[in-house]
Amino acid sequence: MQEDGTLSIVDDTGSPPPAAVVRRVKSEQAAEIEALLNKAAEKLNQDLADCLGVHVGTPRPGSLPALPPPFSMPIPTAPASVEPGLIDRLFRSGKLEADRLTNEQIYQQDLSEWEAARDAHDKERSEAEKTFRLAAKGFSAHMEKALDYVLSGIAWPKETNVAYQFTYDAAGIALDVDLPDEGDTPRRTAEAKGNGKLTFKTRSDAQVRRDFVGLCYGSLFRVVGEVFALLPAINRCLVSGYVQRNDPATGRLEEPYILSVVVRREDWDLLDFGRIEHIDPVGALNSWGARVDLERTARFREIQPFDLDYLG
Repeated sequence: MQEDGTLSIVDDTGSPPPAAVVRRVKSEQAAEIEALLNKAAEKLNQDLADCLGVHVGTPRPGSLPALPPPFSMPIPTAPASVEPGLIDRLFRSGKLEADRLTNEQIYQQDLSEWEAARDAHDKERSEAEKTFRLAAKGFSAHMEKALDYVLSGIAWPKETNVAYQFTYDAAGIALDVDLPDEGDTPRRTAEAKGNGKLTFKTRSDAQVRRDFVGLCYGSLFRVVGEVFALLPAINRCLVSGYVQRNDPATGRLEEPYILSVVVRREDWDLLDFGRIEHIDPVGALNSWGARVDLERTARFREIQPFDLDYLG
């Protein structure tokens, strides 16, 4: 598939075959070509789907975070024992023994490195399990360590960074979310219409801005869910999102807040996480009193976020 959505057919040297061959390929491989086109369209559209569905991966309350997977590196294989023949015993016994010792040394080195990797992995897994267990019991140092682990493991569709601060009683938390850039949401979608190439559709500026609104709300929703699932001691969550913009008046890079909300656990627990794909993060956060100022064109204006006093 070319970037313009056309299908390229070449031979094993990378050269275009004769036109008659191309026609035959398109005729005899029509189903395979259609599958290739559909796969290419799905791949191109996945970026937008990930942005609009960023909240779908939100864990339900009470669910445990995933531990590192079990150690899976195969153990090194010991060198095979070779029984020397008569000629070997008479004339090459010294070389055979040297080869055997070399192979044994290599094996022992590989085995030692494998055991060290296994032990390090098992230690990491054990420490993660302990951290999650103590975090769930409200030990503040472990709460912080567990949250760092979980937040760093989120596969955000666009670059997103989170900073946080616990309240003095460790029953509340304030999070600042550095949201993606306003132009990060995809502008094109693709569709295979059976004509041998992809058809692209460009989303309007208004739709792209609405997509960005959904990405921002969904990202904050996801952060709240990660906190409430991981840390049962937290019953109040303040999350605020900001973006980076160039101020045309000064030329400086500004970081205005655009969305802020305080979520109580009792409200969060009312959500039906069995149907999370039907939850609208915009509607949910707004129903809890989110601070937001959207222009009619769906562009965020700067707001004053909630402060820590609202967690008291």
